[in-house]
Amino acid sequence: MKNKSLIFLMIAFSLLTGCSSGKYDGYADPNVDMSVREIVPTNTGDIYKILNEAKSAVVGISVELDNGYAVGSGVAISAGGYILTNFHVVEGGSSITLYYADKTTGSASVLWADSGMDMAVLKSSREIPYLSTAILDEVVVGEDVYAIGTPLTLEFKHTVTKGIVSALDRTLETQSAYGSSYLQSLVQHDASINPGNSGGPLINSLGQVIGLNTLKASEGEGIAFAIPIEIGKIVVEKIAKDNSYKTPYLGIFAFDSDLARVYGETLEEKGVYVVSTLGKAKEAGIIKGDIITEVDGEKIKDMLDFRACIFKKNIGETISVKFVRESQEKTANILLTERA
Repeated sequence: MKNKSLIFLMIAFSLLTGCSSGKYDGYADPNVDMSVREIVPTNTGDIYKILNEAKSAVVGISVELDNGYAVGSGVAISAGGYILTNFHVVEGGSSITLYYADKTTGSASVLWADSGMDMAVLKSSREIPYLSTAILDEVVVGEDVYAIGTPLTLEFKHTVTKGIVSALDRTLETQSAYGSSYLQSLVQHDASINPGNSGGPLINSLGQVIGLNTLKASEGEGIAFAIPIEIGKIVVEKIAKDNSYKTPYLGIFAFDSDLARVYGETLEEKGVYVVSTLGKAKEAGIIKGDIITEVDGEKIKDMLDFRACIFKKNIGETISVKFVRESQEKTANILLTERA
């Protein structure tokens, strides 16, 4: 699964490059409707209108670093000025500038970030329109998708490209300052994206967000990946409700069972295959090779289901985990703690 030819889609510049940010002079473009609303297409057959409206929910992001700045993208999927982007876009930044579709700018602060999920939620200084979302189960291989973002430099904000969904449920190993990690349940597509597209939305022909663009293959054409929107939506909704969010920690590192089956680790096709455990999960007796099939009564078919169940919970809650070991069904109660 390890692939050294993958690159994250954030781009960094030295302060000496003199890269222009374009015609953002503080005067709003009156032709862009930035009224706060959920953008729901009234004519699903008019993709040009859908994309034009969707751009108002997308922002360019410039993050100040010690020796320059980094460029990325983000998208609003909720009222309240909450912007979803990639963790690696804002990592190590001291201040954040947002570039809105009406050619004005604003600032943002980081409310939540998770390096393992490569996601972050920002609070914009201004509320903007937001997009609806679609779950991964509704996505099919071959359907048209569109990427909106800021490829390469700030001159190219709100660029739109088109492609199709090439494959689903991809798993990739990535390297960062935090070590190796795995991004799972990824959407593979062939819409053209480049460094600077990180955190920008991948949307369907209804204008719904299905994922956040995060990676592309550097040795090949038309091989890009997006993180499904489900977890980001859960976090944004909890932040909007409670004004903050801390990631619950279970202490389980796992893969989809069907992926483990390919490598001969299990015969199970559903659930998640436990690779290792730490903390409370280890204390509860979960071990390598266990297949988790249910959490608090919710069926688990893959890692996306598993993570969604955990991210809906709160630190301090005890969850019931049903798993299969050597063809026998067992149950463990595990306390969710705060990630160190």
